[in-house]
Amino acid sequence: MKTSCCHSKKIHVQKEYVLCMNEECENFMLPTVSKASSKLVNTVFALSFFIFFLVSFNDFSYNGKVTASSLTKTSVKDILPLSEENLRRELDSNHIICQEQVFAQIMIESGHLNSYLAKRANNLLGMRFPFKRKTSAIGIFLPESNLVIKGTQEELKKYRTQNHYAVYANWQDCVKDYKYWQDQSFKLTERYLSF
Repeated sequence: MKTSCCHSKKIHVQKEYVLCMNEECENFMLPTVSKASSKLVNTVFALSFFIFFLVSFNDFSYNGKVTASSLTKTSVKDILPLSEENLRRELDSNHIICQEQVFAQIMIESGHLNSYLAKRANNLLGMRFPFKRKTSAIGIFLPESNLVIKGTQEELKKYRTQNHYAVYANWQDCVKDYKYWQDQSFKLTERYLSF
């Protein structure tokens, strides 16, 4: 058995501790921790971590039905750069109704992804801040004063009579909010196209 002080086999084992018996060690005749007990601690830690991982693991597999309520805000590590290709993928992954038409609408509304609103508020579609339905918006943009105000739906209600747009943490949250709007407003593709 080796100790943590000098990694020597010159030790004297007591019931409660281990004494270092290596005369060249600075811990000579002092109680030390044996490597065997530190291995036990490491093993217990690794086993605890493994059990925690198994218990907390969640299966996020696709169940065949996607609604806006099953979507959440995009985490920072999942944010993609805004490009036409990434936009098409995001429309597809959010199961947007009439993806080609929505893509064309986004390209027009956002000036081919370069409009001031797209850059200032991550708003690709000119979406207004929704005060009643579920949203992924984090605030309001007031174009007259060029002001972004972040808050909850309740906190931002006082601005509903002013000209405003929704503000998103990133462009992907804008697409998610569009899905929320579609889910609330349109159940059939034909109704969306006639709209």
